[in-house]
Amino acid sequence: MTTKLGYAAIALSSLCFGFLGSMGKFGYAMGYTPLSLLTVRFTLAALIMWLVALAVGLHKYALPLRLQLSLVVQGIAYACTSLGFFYALRHLPAGLVSILFYIHPLITILCASLLWRERIGTAVVRSAMLAMVGTALVSQVGTSALTPSLVGLAWVLLAAFSYSAFTLIGQSTTAKRDALVVTTYSITYCALFLGVLNPPVYMLDGSLSAEMWLIGLFIAFVSSVLAILLYIVGIKAIGAAKAAVASVLEPLSGLFIAAWLIGERLHLWQWLGVSIIIVAVINLQRDKKDEGEVSCVAS
Repeated sequence: MTTKLGYAAIALSSLCFGFLGSMGKFGYAMGYTPLSLLTVRFTLAALIMWLVALAVGLHKYALPLRLQLSLVVQGIAYACTSLGFFYALRHLPAGLVSILFYIHPLITILCASLLWRERIGTAVVRSAMLAMVGTALVSQVGTSALTPSLVGLAWVLLAAFSYSAFTLIGQSTTAKRDALVVTTYSITYCALFLGVLNPPVYMLDGSLSAEMWLIGLFIAFVSSVLAILLYIVGIKAIGAAKAAVASVLEPLSGLFIAAWLIGERLHLWQWLGVSIIIVAVINLQRDKKDEGEVSCVAS
């Protein structure tokens, strides 16, 4: 896959992830808690992925133990990302959570350089800094008078570091297997981890209304199966560092989707943030290393 298609995959992934905030609000209004919604989301997503596996042939899914262990860690990392982000929202303003979470591209850049020995161009670092500024404006950081909570900061830092781990491990695992297999196992192990924390018996006892099932299915398919698969495809094509920076399009898509679905209005500084994020992504693609395919040296 070319780098242009890799960036396109990240952009589509960000669009799919962008529905999560608005659909999550609908779900909470219907009676979901953050943990119950996450558990339903990934349980259904795992079932969808294994139906696909049956259709394409299970022989492709036989993996060596070492790779399976990597995918277990990758799945748990994504579960911790989701838990950290949603629980941080209980203690911190949403805008502050968004900008603190988007330190993950900088963490990923540093780790990719140290662990995978990627040569990180100045365009990538510059784009990461621009993306953080744009996200701060889009998320309206500074509009709340709430005092930051140490508990909230701990949750959002867990989310940021976990997402960096998910991205970095994804570069290693996709070097050995195709993105569909990696996504299937990542989502499955994520669902199993959440199921241990919150056994989904309520999915079988009639506790969920028809509307709750629809919300769960939408988030499972669009904001989990498609979003994660496309993100992993992007990682395989352009590498962990660039994929992490390009994923800053996610809060941007979330902003426009919220304006469309629930009528949230965009302020002047948010439009400025939108412009900065677009510049960051365009600048990212100017990196000279994008002329060739990304090579992964991870073992």
